[in-house]
Amino acid sequence: MPCALVARDDEHYGPGERGHRALSPTCVRDAIIRARDEQLSYLAVHCHFGLDRVQFSRVDLASHERGYATLRQISGQAVGGLVVTPHAAAGDLWLPDGSRTSLSETVVPAGNMLRLRPSPAPPAASDPVWDRQARLLGNRGQETLARLRVAVVGLGGVGSILVEELARLGVGQLVLIDSETVDATNLPRLLAAERTDIGKPKTDLAARNASRANPQIRLTKIPRRVENPEALRELVLCDWIFLAADSHSARHWVNAVVHEFLVPATQVGVKIPISRDGSIGQIHTATRLIAPGIGCMWCNGLIDPTELAIEMHPEAEREQARYVLGVPAPSVMPFNTLAVGEAVTHFLLASAGLHETNDDLGSVIHRPRTRERHLQDPRQNAHCRWCTSTGNLGRGANGELAARQASTIRV
Repeated sequence: MPCALVARDDEHYGPGERGHRALSPTCVRDAIIRARDEQLSYLAVHCHFGLDRVQFSRVDLASHERGYATLRQISGQAVGGLVVTPHAAAGDLWLPDGSRTSLSETVVPAGNMLRLRPSPAPPAASDPVWDRQARLLGNRGQETLARLRVAVVGLGGVGSILVEELARLGVGQLVLIDSETVDATNLPRLLAAERTDIGKPKTDLAARNASRANPQIRLTKIPRRVENPEALRELVLCDWIFLAADSHSARHWVNAVVHEFLVPATQVGVKIPISRDGSIGQIHTATRLIAPGIGCMWCNGLIDPTELAIEMHPEAEREQARYVLGVPAPSVMPFNTLAVGEAVTHFLLASAGLHETNDDLGSVIHRPRTRERHLQDPRQNAHCRWCTSTGNLGRGANGELAARQASTIRV
C-alpha cells in the first residue's frame, strides 16, 4: 500500500460509544484528508478471531453506514473496511460512483501469494488430466492455477519454454506480449517451431503451443512492444508477470506495473559472455523475483537510463542513436530451460502457498559451468520513486505510469 497508518491504543483507538473500541475522530479526519490530497483510497483494517472465515459484526456495518458515505464525499475516492483473520478476509467497499460492493478476495503478494476470502469455497473436482499435479497441490491448488491470469513478456528462447510450462501446469489464462516475428535463427530455441513459422509473429507460435498443451486455456495475444498502451492495460490486470525480454524499456515498464499496481513478477534471463577472441566467460542464469515494495530493478542497477532513453524511440532512430550496432547474444536452449525451471518452480510454490517460509523474495544466480548457485537479496534505496511508500508504490491509476503513458509511449 502507498501508506499504512497504525492506530495506536489510547491515542488513535479507544473506547467506543456504540461498540467496544473505535477510531478517534481526529485519526479518521487526518487519514481521510490525506487520502483526498494524495488521491488514495481510505481502507480501515482490523482483525477478528477465527481462522478460515470472517465477517463484519453488526456494529462494524452500522459504523460504515453512518460514516462511509460522508468520507467518500470528502475524499472523492473509494473508502471501505477490511476485516481479517490469518486465513480469511472480508471487505465492504464504497466506490466513488456511489455504489457499494463487497470484496470477493484479498491478495497478499509475498513469498507465498495469499488469496484470502470471507469463507472457504469448496474446491471443484479436479479434471483427471491434472491428477498427478493435484496429488501435490490438492484440488484447491489446481483450481487456483486455473483462475490465474499470467503474462509472458518476450516470447523468444526463454519465453517459449515459459509458455509451454505454464500451459501444462493448468494456468487459466496467458497474456502473450512480443512485437517480433520468427526468423531462421530462432528455430533451434522456440519449442515446436517449424520452418514454415519463419516470418510469423512470435505471439502466434506461442499461442499455438499453449493451446496444444492445454485446449481449455484462454489466450490474449499482444504483438506489440510492452510499452504499447494495449500491452500495459493487459499487464495491470494480471496476477503474475514473467519478464523474458532483455530490453531496458521492458524492464522499466514491467517494474512500473509491479510497484504501482502491486503485481508480482519474475525476471528470467541467461548471460553467455563471449569475448572478441572467442573465449567463453562465466555463463550464468538469473531468476529475479520483482515483488511490490521490495527493492526494484532501478534500485538494483538493472535498468540503464541511457539505454532506456534510446529504446523509447522508433526502431530507425534507436539504431542511429548507437555508436556501436547491437550484436546478437549467444543463446542455447539447455541454459534457457535451466532458468525457466527455477522461475516456474518458484511461481508454482508461491501460488499454492508451499514455500516453507514467506520471505523467499531474493534472486537465484546459477553458474552451470561450475555448478555454483547463489542467492541474492534485493537492495532498496530509501527514497526510490518506484518501490517505496514515499514514491509510486500502490498508486495504480493515480501513479506515474498512468500519468505518463500518453506523452512518453512510442509505438
